[in-house]
Amino acid sequence: MTGNQRGSLAAQLRPRLILTVAVMAVLLGVATVFAARTILYNQLDGELDAAQVRQGRGIVGGDRVPGIETPGMRAGTVITLLRGDGTALKGMVGDGAVMDISDTAALEMVRLVPGEKHSLDLDGLGRYRVEARDTRLGRVAVGLPTNDIDSTLVWLSVFAGSLSLVAIGATSLVTRQVLDTATRPLVELTNTADEVSGLELERGAVEVPRVAVGELPDASEVTRLATSFNRMLGRVEGALGAREASESKLRRFVADASHELRNPLAAIRGYAELAQRRPDTDDAAFAMARIGAESERMAKLVGDLLLLARLDSDVPVTPEPVDVVEVVLNAVSDAQASAPRHRWQLDAPPSEITVMANADQLHQVMVNLLGNARTHTPAGTTVSVAVRAEDETAVIDVVDDGPGIPAEKQALVFERFTRVDDTRPHTSEKSTGLGLAIVRAVVQSFGGQASVESRPGRTCFSVRLPLAAPSGPGATMLGQPERTQ
Repeated sequence: MTGNQRGSLAAQLRPRLILTVAVMAVLLGVATVFAARTILYNQLDGELDAAQVRQGRGIVGGDRVPGIETPGMRAGTVITLLRGDGTALKGMVGDGAVMDISDTAALEMVRLVPGEKHSLDLDGLGRYRVEARDTRLGRVAVGLPTNDIDSTLVWLSVFAGSLSLVAIGATSLVTRQVLDTATRPLVELTNTADEVSGLELERGAVEVPRVAVGELPDASEVTRLATSFNRMLGRVEGALGAREASESKLRRFVADASHELRNPLAAIRGYAELAQRRPDTDDAAFAMARIGAESERMAKLVGDLLLLARLDSDVPVTPEPVDVVEVVLNAVSDAQASAPRHRWQLDAPPSEITVMANADQLHQVMVNLLGNARTHTPAGTTVSVAVRAEDETAVIDVVDDGPGIPAEKQALVFERFTRVDDTRPHTSEKSTGLGLAIVRAVVQSFGGQASVESRPGRTCFSVRLPLAAPSGPGATMLGQPERTQ
């Protein structure tokens, strides 16, 4: 599609602009010629009045035309006197002599209404400007030739017409170039919109084309429209990409959740069949115990999934002031009681560090972080928890001296169903792969960040939460006695 196509904006505007310029050029030319004619004829009328005055001062007598030989009469001046006895004297100022004119021309002059100026064609002489006056000698008519004025007006008309044609042609070329340049982004925008409307946007990754802005100024409405359209297309492409990523993530999440739920369900079914076949044996008791354990694991998995679903749906949680030190202290105490074979250390200030959060969810974050350290490190591992205020941020570090996380896994540890070692058998003590995903989701809902740094012998999970208010003075409890195992 081009800007010259019939029905396009440029095709509609160009003939209107050319017609407008043509009309204006014609009107201007006509007005110019009319104004010049008026000015020139006014000047000629002034000369005619002056000729009448000179004629009245001329010598009278005999058969000579009165005033025709008066000095100052311009060549070509025609004078006719119609005397009371009906005789006429006539003549024309020639080049140093007086020339005769036809009776017809003389009769045309003296028949005019006295006191009015007229333009007429005299027989054998051409076009003249003539005025007749009644005097004591009779009716005297004086005429001046208009051939110079007429030739000037013809030349001026030709010049104005040529200038109008040049203006119309230049306007046609300029408007074509200007309109094509000005509407090119609109044409590109239309073509891009047609192309976008034909894209398959329902599924898959979509690359949305952009509009070429062109060379127009940034303040041009067309440039602003094209730029805004490109920005809108960028947002659409981003939204489509986010949708595709979300759908892929959802599909992977459903597949992983199905896989995780299939294992305990298969175990429960197997143990249920075993208990039904041998209801009065020790195998039945063992089967029931295993059914209970698998049910608890499945309930925990479902609970984690529900928590993530609530976090993903942006269900509002009313924040309240929470003392991070108290939450961490309680979580470390619980971890020490549940995993006595690990060494637990706490480094926290004596004063409160308050953030705006939810106490239960923040406690869940600490339980998941400490449970992750307990699950993925061997017995005897030292887990240190430090709490501090830093640049209007509460920082919680959970550090262990375990084997660490492989470098290729560190960027994925906060993704759902991500395990450091997928080859390890799944037991009730092993991770479901949702704990760290819950940590990140909860921390981000509070406006914070969760990160990890790991190398063999040191793994540090850091949680940063914005402070609810400036924390009070207090030194960190460095060297706090180690908690007993």
